[in-house]
Amino acid sequence: MMFFLRIVFFFTGFLLCQYKVDGVVAIVGNNIVLHSDVLQQTQIMAMEKKIDPSKNPDIYENLYDKAFEETINQYVILDVAEKDTNLIISDDEISRSLEQRIEEMIVRAGSKELFETAVGMSLRQAKAEYWNEIKNMMFIERYKFSIIQDVYVS
Repeated sequence: MMFFLRIVFFFTGFLLCQYKVDGVVAIVGNNIVLHSDVLQQTQIMAMEKKIDPSKNPDIYENLYDKAFEETINQYVILDVAEKDTNLIISDDEISRSLEQRIEEMIVRAGSKELFETAVGMSLRQAKAEYWNEIKNMMFIERYKFSIIQDVYVS
């Protein structure tokens, strides 16, 4: 999920602050949540909702809180999912999903070169960078599905 949000961020041309102030805002299981990650999510949400932080600082602060909460929730689910011994995701599955998602982003960008320019790294670096994010996303999706697969709505 973070992979897509980062790609959306780059393709929109929306610039992050030049200087990232970073720090650990939370630790969930073995995962560290950085201020810069929450801030990036907040900026994406603000951009999607057309919220100008300088004109609406209270709304922007609420978005930050929401992004922080969503990030924590995702890591909590990931922590539980990783402990579920019934969930198995092979490296091949991760590779296929990563290839598919990168290919989709290349198509959206228009070319491999434009994609590399947008994400600021080579295709190889992008694959290495997003490997764990794809794996985490797959664990979260599979875990959620395993919980709701036997739920019937009438």
